[in-house]
Amino acid sequence: MGGAAGSMAEGRTSAPVIQYARLNDFRMEHIMLGGAAVRDSGTAATGLPRWRQQVQYAIGHTLNDFYSLQPEVRRETPIQFLLERRWPPKGNAFPSLMHYWDVKTAVGDELMRIAPCNHIREIPVMLYEQWHIPVPELAIELAMIFQLVWNSEVSGRCLNIQKFMVSGNEDVITGFLHMANVFCHKAYGEPAETIEIYSLMDGRRHIFDGAGVSLAESLDYVRLLSVFLTQEDSADQKVNVGDRRNEKSEASFGGFGLM
Repeated sequence: MGGAAGSMAEGRTSAPVIQYARLNDFRMEHIMLGGAAVRDSGTAATGLPRWRQQVQYAIGHTLNDFYSLQPEVRRETPIQFLLERRWPPKGNAFPSLMHYWDVKTAVGDELMRIAPCNHIREIPVMLYEQWHIPVPELAIELAMIFQLVWNSEVSGRCLNIQKFMVSGNEDVITGFLHMANVFCHKAYGEPAETIEIYSLMDGRRHIFDGAGVSLAESLDYVRLLSVFLTQEDSADQKVNVGDRRNEKSEASFGGFGLM
């Protein structure tokens, strides 16, 4: 393939590679969750409470540990044991000791309820992976971190997508839904079968039919979102280069999609 392409290009000027601005899903979540808010000693550089980031990190690693196991091993492994290894220590990130235990109990109970019956015999096709897809009509590159994705057996549908949040946020849910819809259409030429979003602190599950949202509607939403995020990034002068590097590092497990 490489040789053929090279020989065809001889004697001609190579077409320039178009570089699009990147729209990251985790950046959308930071903004929607108050990433541009005034920061205080209990708030990380992203503007999100440190306890949320620590809990997100623990949940991300726990789910990654659990679903990296083969199905037969997974069925014999209590997820609470994996969560215990990853859970943050008691410290000043949490407002109080009571809050620490309330969050730990709520998140642990939900994971123990969900994991034993969640695609337990399947191997995920995406497990905490970041994917990029160009969207030429919006002049952006859409970058998304998918926490858990499963193959669809429904004709004309591509995937079953699952996202886990510490607590529900309507704006984040809507943004993720439209971004995932655009991604699926551009990457696979068809919608997802389902998009499921779990809110662990309040025990809720939001499930969407992937074909229930039109591509045109999602493109319009993502277009407006890209303009909004660009404006917010320009206005947010308090985040320095070091903070952004740390933000991306902490976003590697779930893109703060567990908030």
